[in-house]
Formats: sequence, structure tokens, C-alpha cells
Amino acid sequence: MGQGEVHRRQFLKASTVAALSAALGEWGSDFARAAELAGEIPLRTLGRTGLQVSMIGLGGYHAGFPEKEEDSLAIIHRALDLGINFFDNADCYQEGRAEERMGKALDGRRQKIILMTKVDQRDAAGARATLERSLRRLRTDYLDIWQFHAVTRREELDLIFGPRGALETAEQARKEGKIRFIGITGHFDPTVHLEAIERYAFDTVQMPINVVDPHYKSFRQTVLDEAVKRNLGVIAMKTLGFGNILSLGVARVAEALPWAWSQPVSVAVSGCDRREVLDYNVYLAKTFKPMPESEQMALLARTKPRAGTEVEHYKM
Repeated sequence: MGQGEVHRRQFLKASTVAALSAALGEWGSDFARAAELAGEIPLRTLGRTGLQVSMIGLGGYHAGFPEKEEDSLAIIHRALDLGINFFDNADCYQEGRAEERMGKALDGRRQKIILMTKVDQRDAAGARATLERSLRRLRTDYLDIWQFHAVTRREELDLIFGPRGALETAEQARKEGKIRFIGITGHFDPTVHLEAIERYAFDTVQMPINVVDPHYKSFRQTVLDEAVKRNLGVIAMKTLGFGNILSLGVARVAEALPWAWSQPVSVAVSGCDRREVLDYNVYLAKTFKPMPESEQMALLARTKPRAGTEVEHYKM
């Protein structure tokens, strides 16, 4: 494991503690039971795919974090039991450990969920090898959604769309029934996302949507409305700014998540490596009411001074 990965894991653990502390302060010690008793998670339509997805999804990146595999499996089982039906992953997360654990946890329950993973390779051959490996790890013969992961530069789009590019693999795999829908993700540059959805009729698009994003290199202010106009399924991520929105005191969980859900998104992916965080986030989803426009404006006015890469370091 590289030094950067070690630091990233330490940072995420600290952010999780901050999230848990915020949740405990807002709800108390019994919000696990509250998540169980609060009813059903609302479903939303994932754009033109027609898929009905829980408005909160479980992020796959954190599946590889717990030291003990059984702890990771327990979190995924808890998400299923609470009503989450949308599960995120990627081929590169912890060198495949996240996919392997999720595959084991979802074994026997595959037909009840919507499963998505991502591919980092930009060429057809590399993408095909990655797809087959992901299917084996996830213990499934098909994916509901396969997305080109973390596309940052226009040059990557040229590779994906060009001769012997990864798009050739995606379209062929869809014909073979190995994937149902094709999407794209990115954290860094909204102009690349805009060009991508203009160049190809993707089914889904995943991007940062949070209370700091509108103030700097904003996906909310540019890509989101265009994606909605094209009836793409919008998957929100970084809704807590990779934990910085909490750890830096920008906003509370009970403000940040409802703000994200009040935007025209289908599902917000939530990374949870502790059951307590999962319970609280699900409770917020189950009790969600759209945030009034006046409250949204007041929250954005409060977060405007935090614009930039101190919070959204992935836009650096």
C-alpha cells in the first residue's frame, strides 16, 4: 500500500468520526432504531434507464476499509436490510478488495439490487479485461451500470471514444447482456463532463454535488441542468466533500445531505465504513423533505467563503 493511500485512509477515518459526532449531536444514541422505524427510503427514477433507485446508495470505496472482512459485509447487509437498493463500486478500489467484499455480501441477493461499477482503462482491450475481472469479483454475470471512472481531461475522452477505445467494449458488452447501461464519472472539471454528454448519449452521469460545489468549478451550476435536460440518470457523489464539509465545520450532515437531495439528482452515493454513519444517513433519507429555496440560498451564502480546493481538494 502506498503512502498516499495510507494518508487517504487515515483522513477518511477521521472524517467518519466527525460525521458520527455530528450525527450523535443531532439525533442521540438511538438513531439506529430510528432508521429502522422511519418507513421506506423514497425511490427515484434514474433518468431514461427507468430504474427505480433508493435516493441514497451505498458507496463501494469504503467497502475495503474495515480491517475485518466481516465488518465490511455487515455494513453492506445492514444497507440491504434498511432498504438501500443501489450499490456503487469501481475496479480500482483497494486493488479489487472492495468489489470482492461487495460481491460476497450481495451473493444470493443480486436480483433485488441495482449494481454499478466503474472502469479506469481507456482502451478497448484493457476495459474488456477489467470488465471480466469485475464480474468475477462481484459474483454476477451482468452489471446494471458500467461507468468510465474519474474522467479528468479531454484527451481521455478522445481515447475512450476513439478507435479501439473503451466505448467499443462498453457497447459490445451491452449487446452481450453483460451490462445494461453506460455512464461516466468525474470529480475535477465540469467542462469535460459537458463535452462528454454532448459527444455521446450516456445513460448516467456521476459528479460532485454538495453545498460548496456551486462556488467553484461547479458541476451543479453547469452539468446538472444539461444532464436533466437530456434525461440522464444523475448520481451525486462527494455530498460531504470527501468528509471535509464536516471536518472543517462547513455544514452539518443534516444540512448537507438534504441540500443535495433537493437538487434534481436520482441518487446520492454515501460512503460508510461504520454502521452508525450508515444508520444516520439512511434516517435522513427516510425523513427527507425538500429544502425550501430560501433555506438553500441561506446555506449557500454561508458556505460561499469556503469555495475552492481546501474543501473540494479533488478539484485541485
